Amino acid sequence: MSDCKNDGCGRRHALTLFWATALASGVGAVLGAGPALAKTSQAAAGYRNSPKGRQSCANCSWFEAPAGCGVVKGPVSARGWCALWG
Repeated sequence: MSDCKNDGCGRRHALTLFWATALASGVGAVLGAGPALAKTSQAAAGYRNSPKGRQSCANCSWFEAPAGCGVVKGPVSARGWCALWG
């Protein structure tokens, strides 16, 4: 036999679950809304206008065609390379 009368435990459990979910969602939203990372200068990244072997900006995961980069400031050449290549 249950100690709960009139199904109060079910409602209490549902409210606890609701608030726990709401709190977790709020914390996730706050943590995910951090400031954007600053891009580094071309000099600091060791950028050059020529590839390094088979590595070039064109086949780097950071490259944003036609001449942008997700981690290096300023325009970059698709045929360029830097130490942050990846």
